[in-house]
Amino acid sequence: MNVTYLECAACHLEHEARRLLNLCRECGKPLLVRYDLERAARTLTKESLSGRRADVWRYREVLPVDNEENIVSLGEGGRHCFRPRAWESN
Repeated sequence: MNVTYLECAACHLEHEARRLLNLCRECGKPLLVRYDLERAARTLTKESLSGRRADVWRYREVLPVDNEENIVSLGEGGRHCFRPRAWESN
């Protein structure tokens, strides 16, 4: 897992990545996950994406999961972005 720590969105206090926390222990605000993006980039490449599953878990290097066996999917994500026809100019 490439998670390095959790950071409070408000006061920027750092929290341990391996502890189950939702809110900052100091101010009660939400926590943001911080990643080692250089490490993630070693395996998260355009080439590696082409052979992966077509859902959000294809980006597992930047998702907070230690073991792929723990992945539970309900078919979320993986949708292509498109411009709705109502926005197209004639």
